[in-house]
Amino acid sequence: MKTIFIESKEQIDEIIHSCDTCFLGVVDPENKPYVIPMNFGFHDNYIYLHGAGFGKLIDCLKLNPEACVTFCTPPELAYQDAHMACSYRMKGKSVVARGTIEFVIDMDQKVDALNITMANYTDHKFTYNTPAVRNVEVYRMKIDELTAKEFGAPHGNEFPWQMKRDNKESQKDQ
Repeated sequence: MKTIFIESKEQIDEIIHSCDTCFLGVVDPENKPYVIPMNFGFHDNYIYLHGAGFGKLIDCLKLNPEACVTFCTPPELAYQDAHMACSYRMKGKSVVARGTIEFVIDMDQKVDALNITMANYTDHKFTYNTPAVRNVEVYRMKIDELTAKEFGAPHGNEFPWQMKRDNKESQKDQ
């Protein structure tokens, strides 16, 4: 099985929009990685996130706003040959985005960001009360670097051991 690099913006957007969760990776004050799953919004080369205005994540982001966000479609077990353990692999697609987190302070921009996030999950239209918007921390990451891959893609019948086995099995069927 092979890994294929995906370069089409349409395919990359499709992968991102097919995900319910992203994984936000930051660096903590001890210079160690810290990764958490999050709900998100995605629009115009920005990934929108929100959460509490305090805690380890916010401390990390205020110290170092550089971040990495990863998306991955649900993995599916795949294999090239059912009898060869080495041919088993997970199949799926992933996107890795890197950029810098910007905190959204303006109340109207926060509401816009929350609406973008909610649109990822439902078609409902929402209203927000002022204290709720004021108390939620909203941030966005402008995507500076983006890579995408399909992993576990089949090679086809191009391995000599597989063709030999397949030929034996087809001769048995005759």
